[in-house]
Amino acid sequence: MVTSRDVQEVVSKLSSDKAKAREEGIKLLNTWLEGGERSIKFCKYLGQNTEKLKPNEIPHSETWPFLVTLLVQCVSSEISSSKRRLPKASLAKTMRIVIQRANDAKFSGKALPLLPVVKTLFNHISDVLSNVPSFQLEYGIILRHLLAVGDYRFHLRSRIYCSLVLLYIEKVVTSLDGNDSCQGNPKEEVFRCILTLHSLLENPPGDFPVDVREDIVKGFVHIFSFVREEGKISRKLIECINTYLLKDGPNLGSQSLEIHNAVQQFVFRCWLTTRDRSLKDALIFYARLQLNLSRGAADGSSLVEQLLDLVCKELDQSSLSCGSAPRSDATKDCKFGALSGSQRGLIELAALVFYKACVWTAKAPSTEKRVKKEPAAVLLKEALMKGKWLW
Repeated sequence: MVTSRDVQEVVSKLSSDKAKAREEGIKLLNTWLEGGERSIKFCKYLGQNTEKLKPNEIPHSETWPFLVTLLVQCVSSEISSSKRRLPKASLAKTMRIVIQRANDAKFSGKALPLLPVVKTLFNHISDVLSNVPSFQLEYGIILRHLLAVGDYRFHLRSRIYCSLVLLYIEKVVTSLDGNDSCQGNPKEEVFRCILTLHSLLENPPGDFPVDVREDIVKGFVHIFSFVREEGKISRKLIECINTYLLKDGPNLGSQSLEIHNAVQQFVFRCWLTTRDRSLKDALIFYARLQLNLSRGAADGSSLVEQLLDLVCKELDQSSLSCGSAPRSDATKDCKFGALSGSQRGLIELAALVFYKACVWTAKAPSTEKRVKKEPAAVLLKEALMKGKWLW
């Protein structure tokens, strides 16, 4: 059974102005958090006390918010006192475990148990991520965890949010450029940075601040100047762009085309050759987003031309893969005309491309000299006449 005395022993040590006592407090807290029945009872004790707090009541010493506040102070003290050495990484791990346990429904007993301290927590996280590279792993997890909770992220100040987005764009650029001094696996480090960047873009505290818009666009342009290979890193970066276009695309104007100019070489190189289904789906979604954001023929005609050629090849390729297979080997989807999720995405993109190609060609005949191509409507008719399945 956990008693008030047990918790107060931890609190007393963590509150000390002596580093040795605080270190003992962290070790003692870790023994309570290590798992098993003892840990469950400790977490439930704090959760039940937190649940009893009234709105606007200052959390007392045997609640999750108070414990997190103490840990913030301990981490800050450790960082300020370790100018000639790395801060102890165990502190960051303890902070991450405490925040996860506090928000775990099995233990918390209350929705949003950290709401009284979440604004302070976001400020602290921003400071640590900016100044302590060795804490990046654990604090990145903490940040993603908090951002996923809507009522928490609404307490994230716009200034702090902007600084975090720009910080992670810079981290990704530095890692891809090969200038990152991290000691671990560079690819895993950059992937974790991209995960956190994606979480930030997916979970803004409100509308995207105008101040950061141009820097995000420039950041993506810079990032994709280093992207050459397909893989989980490039796939996640495309997902980052998709998320940003989905969230803030209507406000970008011509800046969405700046992103496309930087991304297009990678997109069109990988489109027909990749075997990564998730990457292909992300590329298809990217193309649909960009098409929907194009305001008219003046902005989007070049993009439509690029995609028309690509979509035709993709539809032909997909039709051949079904049509050339022996009947016994053909998939049920091919036999009965059912569409997989990926094929549905391709069909929706193709419909949009053909629609825009037909409308814009009819409305605004180009005066530029170009290689003569078959009109989109003719291409569609010919493919249908040949009985190509996906067409």
